[in-house]
Amino acid sequence: MTTTLKQKIQIVTIAQNQLLLLQFAKIHNEGFQNITGSVEYDETFMEAARRELLEEISVASPVIDIHHEFHFHDRWGDDVEEKVFLCLLNKIPIITLSEEHQSFKWIPIENVTPADFVFPTNFEAFQKALEFTKK
Repeated sequence: MTTTLKQKIQIVTIAQNQLLLLQFAKIHNEGFQNITGSVEYDETFMEAARRELLEEISVASPVIDIHHEFHFHDRWGDDVEEKVFLCLLNKIPIITLSEEHQSFKWIPIENVTPADFVFPTNFEAFQKALEFTKK
């Protein structure tokens, strides 16, 4: 069996000391996560992160590569390389969700716990993004 390498991005989004989490649509697992998405065609990881930010929450903003990534096998058995980006916003924006998500919430960063996320890598990405902001 041949596996394919999928390239994905994850964006930790923070505004006014709060973390944004998106809830999956009801057709998916209904838990919360950071913004995620796939790199399409000949996009760079950075281009994919900017596009996904716009597509998933209708926010156009710069993103920062925090130089952290995950390597894992997805539920289809494909190899995945996922790079983590950080979006730091000065104020909480108006959020317009894509159809992929049913709701969102902002959590004060000091209250964020692993239980807030469906996937442990999302919490780890949050921790790494916080460390990055303190450099």
